[in-house]
Amino acid sequence: MMTLFAVCFFVGLVLTVLVTFFGGDFFEVHGDTGGAHGHGGPSFFNLSSLLASLTVFGGMGYMLSEVGMTSSLFILLIAIGAGLFVGWLFFLFYAKVIYKHDDSMRESDFELNGQLGKLIVPINGKGIGEMVIVMQGTKRSISARSELGESIPKGARVVILHMDKGVATVSQFSD
Repeated sequence: MMTLFAVCFFVGLVLTVLVTFFGGDFFEVHGDTGGAHGHGGPSFFNLSSLLASLTVFGGMGYMLSEVGMTSSLFILLIAIGAGLFVGWLFFLFYAKVIYKHDDSMRESDFELNGQLGKLIVPINGKGIGEMVIVMQGTKRSISARSELGESIPKGARVVILHMDKGVATVSQFSD
């Protein structure tokens, strides 16, 4: 039993150090809680919480075995409880402090359908013009073609209907 605790402690400790220095966003499970970030809130199963639970489980079990506790079941229950408690504390820290201030861009931030823009190069018939839109506070220019093949003058406001191979199919927008 001591070997299990020692392995859990050292594996958790080594992985915590590696994640601290090299990052570890490769194992994040997000629940569908409808959070402010559009894809759900943080899950208890984030890497920091799992590694904290594993490390404390191993360390507590090893320590209790070393101080002379003889009941393996009692040691196991205390180690599991301590690991879950510390993992929960790490989750609270992650959810309230780190995740709350995470403004990473999501795939939905790049959705162009329905975006309003303005033509900076007119569309002549079935030809291609150019439009400018503002996304995330940044101006972007995109090639545009008319949905019905009609001409649309420079300066006209247009709405993107869909994208195809980097070219927006647009329709003139009317208030």
